[in-house]
Amino acid sequence: MILRAGIALAVAALSVALAWAWRRREGRFTEGNGHFDRADLGLGRRDKPSAVVVEFFGEDCAPCTIVQARLEKITAELPDVTVVQIDAGARMDLADRYEVRRVPTLFVTDPDFEIIWRASGVPSEDAIRQALLGPDWTGRPHPSEEDRRVQLPEESATARP
Repeated sequence: MILRAGIALAVAALSVALAWAWRRREGRFTEGNGHFDRADLGLGRRDKPSAVVVEFFGEDCAPCTIVQARLEKITAELPDVTVVQIDAGARMDLADRYEVRRVPTLFVTDPDFEIIWRASGVPSEDAIRQALLGPDWTGRPHPSEEDRRVQLPEESATARP
């Protein structure tokens, strides 16, 4: 009986440790390698984005909708960034070529479509910004928001009677 309880406790501890390790890597960007073809992304020859975020998503994928909302918010702030969404189920050839094993999976590329960063899972908005703009960006407001914050006190001071 004590042996069974010890085994059950060991299995539970191992399960908790593996779950913790899995959650720590969830949504983290790692260095990527490879190259996307312009045709695979559906971009024309005249399209010259400063960066491309490629999102592999799945139908009825709840985490994918969270990532899509975060990408929409970020691309509204950074108009030179292009987001390409690829249904991993419909484009199994691309999912296999780029070793997409789960959705959502994000790739960040440079203007030449070389893969710089890769993340599987749900990365935070700051992690996406950092992958796009570099480590100095993390946690800071968009530059236009900073300008507005600086101007607000001046505007309110002039509006007083």
